[in-house]
Amino acid sequence: MRYSHRLTLILTAAVFTLACLPALGAAATPLPTFDANAPLTAIAQTAGVAATQTAMSVPTATPTIIPTRTPTDTPSPTPTFLFLVPTQFIPPTQVPIGSSNLDFDCQVISFEPQEAVAASSRFFGKWLVANIGRAAWNADNVDYQYVDGDKLHLQSIYDFPASVQPGGTVEITVDMQAPAEPGEYYTRWRINAGKEHFCPMDLRIKVY
Repeated sequence: MRYSHRLTLILTAAVFTLACLPALGAAATPLPTFDANAPLTAIAQTAGVAATQTAMSVPTATPTIIPTRTPTDTPSPTPTFLFLVPTQFIPPTQVPIGSSNLDFDCQVISFEPQEAVAASSRFFGKWLVANIGRAAWNADNVDYQYVDGDKLHLQSIYDFPASVQPGGTVEITVDMQAPAEPGEYYTRWRINAGKEHFCPMDLRIKVY
């Protein structure tokens, strides 16, 4: 009798326990497994994102290529040769003398003065003359005289100082005096050989 009662109590307790099991709810959710490498992975991912954002925020500078000049050879200056031909100076007595088919003809080679003269001053008018005709100028019958222009002379006619052969030269001189008034003046002379009158000799002076 006592045994049956004990068995009954055990069964009752077992039924009661089984009845309480659903009330306890579902089994507890298992705890998440902790990954030891998770912090490192998060740090690496964060660093990667930061680097990407930094690269995107920094403008990409495209390098500008500056063209370089290719050095070229500088040509050497070409030497310029100047051939200086000296001007031949011929003294009055060496001026080439012409020739004429006329019996009496002349060539005036030079004259003086070529510079200005002072007012009222005495000076000599001079001509260097060459005989380019076929006849000689004999001092016995050849002279020279004033024919036109301002009267600057102190004597109007002169005998030849010497005879002049064809191709020869002679200096003809006239004693003159400048006017009292400054200005430009002109006078003309010629040679006479008998009835022949030739060789006009002009002289222009400036008086100051």
